[in-house]
Amino acid sequence: MASSSESRSRNSGKPHVLYFHQDVAPLRTVKVQGSTRGKRFYGCSYWHNSYGFFKWIDEKDRVQELDMRIAELEILIGELENDVDKLKETNRKLEDDIAELDIKNTEQLVVSSSATADKKLYNALVASWIFFAIVLLLLMRGG
Repeated sequence: MASSSESRSRNSGKPHVLYFHQDVAPLRTVKVQGSTRGKRFYGCSYWHNSYGFFKWIDEKDRVQELDMRIAELEILIGELENDVDKLKETNRKLEDDIAELDIKNTEQLVVSSSATADKKLYNALVASWIFFAIVLLLLMRGG
């Protein structure tokens, strides 16, 4: 099948099928007996020169269908890219939150470990005073 494209005339509202060198293909009707009698088609104006252009009127133009599908997919790609950008921003915020929590947890660990060390020192001091008091009492009784 030869290549073609469609354009609309301002006056008729019917599409004109252009073929080869942008010649308009006339709309024709099958007149021979058979299952396609009465069916309309676009045919070559120069059929006697056997250019061979032929297209049924109800035949969809595959290129036009593919162009529409490409346009739909480009819109979908744009939406998905927008979603990816939003997810990247959310991910960045979550990473910032995690980093902030890590800093707070580290600070709490430092405070907690220094408080634990202070308690151990305090307990050691109290234990040494008790030990000193016991030793002092024993020396006073014995001496």
